[in-house]
Amino acid sequence: MRTTKPPIWLLMSATVCSQMALTIFLPSLPTIAGDLAVSYGTAQLTLSIYLFAFAFAQLAVGPLSDNLGRRPLLLASLVVFTVGSICCALSPTIETLIASRLIQACGACGGVVLGRAIVRDSRTGPEAPRAMGYMASSMALAPALSPLLGGQLLGFFGWRSNFWFTAACGFAVLVFVWRILGETAPKAAPRTTGVVRDYIDGFGAVLRERRFLGLMIATTCASAGFNVFFSGGPILLIQVMGVGAELFGWFTLAWAGNFVLGSLVSSRLQGRVRSLLLIPVGQSILTLGAVAMMATAALGYVTPLALIVPLVLMGWGNGLNMPNAMANALSSVPANRVGAASALMGFVQMVTAAVLTLLVGYVPHDTQMNIGIGVAVTGIIGLIGWWTLVRRPPATAP
Repeated sequence: MRTTKPPIWLLMSATVCSQMALTIFLPSLPTIAGDLAVSYGTAQLTLSIYLFAFAFAQLAVGPLSDNLGRRPLLLASLVVFTVGSICCALSPTIETLIASRLIQACGACGGVVLGRAIVRDSRTGPEAPRAMGYMASSMALAPALSPLLGGQLLGFFGWRSNFWFTAACGFAVLVFVWRILGETAPKAAPRTTGVVRDYIDGFGAVLRERRFLGLMIATTCASAGFNVFFSGGPILLIQVMGVGAELFGWFTLAWAGNFVLGSLVSSRLQGRVRSLLLIPVGQSILTLGAVAMMATAALGYVTPLALIVPLVLMGWGNGLNMPNAMANALSSVPANRVGAASALMGFVQMVTAAVLTLLVGYVPHDTQMNIGIGVAVTGIIGLIGWWTLVRRPPATAP
């Protein structure tokens, strides 16, 4: 039975597929490099190409859904994702695997972009930030838990099983979307310009929304902090602190798990506290966690325990910030431009993540100081964006 208010579990499932595919194969990278007779650096291109393809494909999927509808675009995305996953599993060479990952990412972006847009289409009031909190939690937990699952699949069935698993998940979600999801997008107005002009106008309309820009900066900076830790954490924990590689995932969960708890608290506060006010509160807690991390490094406590409390604070801050920032960002644009807004927000987040991943790799990580500095900088930028573009009214306002 199709519905224009789909269950949140369905939208979360589409999001989890795309986020799971990002990291599930990471434990298999050394095996892939050996099996396909390439260097580890070459094998890592399968991660980089996914990030960049995911980022740029969003710019097409989001605006197209404003005119063609969410349902057909999500179905098409899931088909592409499933086919790309099968191609990854069958790849005989690293070149084929990289090309297949590009296809997989182009399909995967639809689950995130269109999932957010469908939440905005079908839910209003306090229900919107609550639903967005569930979506954000799935985006945080899926990449954190997937390497644990991927390692088990690798041990029992080999590296190709990771991609067969994502293909099976993609197909299952495709069937449920086909059976359950109705069209949620508002009816598109008749086109008065060409396709290209309409595409450009869609992003232009979004970029003229001052509040959207401030909230996009806030949510991007919140997610950027996690990427700083995700990039520098393995070197710090495994090589400097001597934590076993198999235990690294649990430190990632210290952030992601508390993100979920923060999101649940945010959901309980909906209707009692203005959701816009939870954004700077969350960003401030995130920044406080970064300062605590810097303080432990300055005092010479370079131990796994010195990371736990800062990571808990960062997770809580993210959980209060991101769901409310995303929901309010999409609520600040016209209903017929939600797809473009969701795509632009996702594009900025993914490009920022890709750039930070490259930059963090070139700074030393003999202590947690540089990670703390990176997270603190992103937190402060997020607060500045919220204060200047969201909290303060435009100069021309009456």
